[in-house]
Amino acid sequence: MCMSTELPIPPRRGRPRNEALHGHILWTAAQLFGRQGVAQTTTREVAAEAGTTERTLFKHFASKEGLMQAVMDEVVLAHLAPLSLADLRTTIARCGDDLQAWHRALLTERLRMLSEAPDLVRLLVVEVLRSEAARSRFAVTWRDAVWEPLHTLFTQLQDEGRLRRDVEAAALVRQFLSLNLGLLIARVVVAPTIAWDDKSEIAAVAAVFGAGAAPAGGFSAPAAR
Repeated sequence: MCMSTELPIPPRRGRPRNEALHGHILWTAAQLFGRQGVAQTTTREVAAEAGTTERTLFKHFASKEGLMQAVMDEVVLAHLAPLSLADLRTTIARCGDDLQAWHRALLTERLRMLSEAPDLVRLLVVEVLRSEAARSRFAVTWRDAVWEPLHTLFTQLQDEGRLRRDVEAAALVRQFLSLNLGLLIARVVVAPTIAWDDKSEIAAVAAVFGAGAAPAGGFSAPAAR
């Protein structure tokens, strides 16, 4: 594996120390909201599951809506979305400058992260479909933490002659994300219980994108300077 990104570990159940309570409530709320739905989950349930009281919960969050916004901003979006150009470049180098190997590693790691937090994925999908405010917040996070790093990376790879130049970088990013998200959402949200061969599915996605995105002559390592 040429990529290593550790999943943040949620706080343990039970009554946490005071300084950890804010995060513990957020993780608990995110899991319950994702599992049961926001409308079906009360702040009393969240407090009980977090091992605290509803009165204490409201010292941290003024309302259920405030709790929900904090869950989206501090847990769901922060956990599921961010990429960075530096990390993307580092992992390509770790993969021996093999772009298909990098793609497989990236998708494998994202699938692992999402599979370990399926409630967060369900919550994100439902809220983005339901709430204009959630869509607006997600659009900003998506632009800054996903689109911009990938667009910059793909533009650089085109300049280096490692991706085809007759297709705009933005179009390549859209195809890359569409293929990846199609697999991830099907695997984690739509049909998580069917028998998946994750390794084969990931390899197929990377191969399909690679075949379409490679310059004439196929992928290559950067030229020596």
